Amino acid sequence: MDSAKIVRPAFTVAAAFLVDGARATVARAQGPPSTPIPIAPTSPAAAPEGGGFLVAAALVIGLLLVIGVVVKLYDLRRQREAEAVHLQAQISDAMLRDPSLFGLPVAATAHAPLWSGTPVTIELAGEVPDPGMREAVMRIARSEAQRIRPDVEILDHLTVRLPARVA
Repeated sequence: MDSAKIVRPAFTVAAAFLVDGARATVARAQGPPSTPIPIAPTSPAAAPEGGGFLVAAALVIGLLLVIGVVVKLYDLRRQREAEAVHLQAQISDAMLRDPSLFGLPVAATAHAPLWSGTPVTIELAGEVPDPGMREAVMRIARSEAQRIRPDVEILDHLTVRLPARVA
């Protein structure tokens, strides 16, 4: 979902509340009171005339700030997930291009944390027939990941499947 589709209606609603609050304050200040109000002695701690409007305006502005922060975090998470999927696809494509690795049941899964300063974690899982193939898979994954992004952490969850002995 586009962040503009969320923020624009929120600003419209907030502006409508602010305008209605301002109109109500002006109308209350201009109109005569409907019932006589007894005059009480004023104290220095008495609330000002437009106090309710200021509280409502502060609440609306605070709500808009919270909505803006949530939208930005959502957009950041979406961008990081897209980056992880791109990295995962590039590593899988690189393994498919190598003829010696072409039918191996190996999967690369990328996990990108929310904050951009932390490295993306790539998990390689599956079975390989010998330790040489394991090293080839790790080498290809590492070189492809370093080509796209320099701060990548690769987790090795590959298992070596030894051939069964025939008696």
